[in-house]
Amino acid sequence: MTRGPYVGRGIVGIAAIIGLGVLIAESAATRAPSASPHATRIGHAAFMSRVDQRNTSDAFRGGEVAAVMGRVDLDLRGAAMAGDEAVIEVDVVMGRVGLRIPDDWTVVSEMVEAFGAADIRAARPEGPPAPRLVLRGAVLMGRLDVRN
Repeated sequence: MTRGPYVGRGIVGIAAIIGLGVLIAESAATRAPSASPHATRIGHAAFMSRVDQRNTSDAFRGGEVAAVMGRVDLDLRGAAMAGDEAVIEVDVVMGRVGLRIPDDWTVVSEMVEAFGAADIRAARPEGPPAPRLVLRGAVLMGRLDVRN
């Protein structure tokens, strides 16, 4: 039985996708400042797993979240920003990230979507300028959900 001309290329492609997923997950996990509920910077990674975390910091500054064929649910409704802006780096590869944010935060999305979706349904507060949560990163064949 002979192999077709594309069998070797398929294995290399699969290995490259798995390697990319491990690279993203490990980079977020190794740079994660803390997973404590009171941490000012967050760092969560789910590689073929699920992470549920709640943050209640009174000086939240941002952090990193990565989901590779996994799911991260992060509840920030009990947190307060240290300044006017916090930045979260979000990387999703064939997974899902769910963020719950306080009602008085404004969300600014700088996400890149490729065969995925960044669904931001957070109500924008009216009145004085609200703290800004900036989301940066990429969604590749996955989903990012942001809700109040």
